[in-house]
Amino acid sequence: MTTKVVKELPVHKDRVGKEITLEDYVVYPDRNHLSIGLVKKINNKMVGVSKLVKNKRGYSYSSYSNKYPEDLVIVDGSRVTMIILQGEQ
Repeated sequence: MTTKVVKELPVHKDRVGKEITLEDYVVYPDRNHLSIGLVKKINNKMVGVSKLVKNKRGYSYSSYSNKYPEDLVIVDGSRVTMIILQGEQ
């Protein structure tokens, strides 16, 4: 019988020093503006973030892209909820 080895996730800190964990909402630079995204994967050097995009039916998440942790800033989930409800994005 084989046992499955569980890897520990690396510890990354955002621009202001908060520890980044899975399912955190973050703000990051995307071309010429700031975007809101959700942390989906944590790699050794980078963090996989799914961008929050507006479509005909509301909001959804795009496929994730890798970002450097020092380019991210964690935002409160309740603030993101208010942005979605107000339709600001």
